[in-house]
Amino acid sequence: MTAPAGSPDCPRCGRRGELFARCPDCGADLRPLLQVMALADEHFNAAVVQARARQWQNAAEHLAVARALSPMDVDVVVLLAKVRHRQGRRRAAEARALWQRALELDPDRADARAALESTDLAPKQRRRAPARRARRTGRGR
Repeated sequence: MTAPAGSPDCPRCGRRGELFARCPDCGADLRPLLQVMALADEHFNAAVVQARARQWQNAAEHLAVARALSPMDVDVVVLLAKVRHRQGRRRAAEARALWQRALELDPDRADARAALESTDLAPKQRRRAPARRARRTGRGR
């Protein structure tokens, strides 16, 4: 039994690479770790289904569990950021913080960088929009 992609190192000896039921270097029993990782994957996959159905709150709940079980999984962090973004302005700060975290975990993550840059532009565009509306209507002069 091998670990899913993005698996952690052996917690006993730090061996890098695929995890098996037993660590080939130190013999540690890694089955519990593999079970936790599989459970995190189940919750991530359930979140994907919920997000595709636009069930944002259900997706967020599954992602919260997946993140608790696998906090270094950048895919979980990115999807949670996307879900929080879809939940509206009241979750915008959380989405932004999650995209920043995703870039800390994987600096080459282009989707997280693009999303973060677009959130940096959004407040500037909102600040300018009322002035444009006022000029068009003749008010505000």
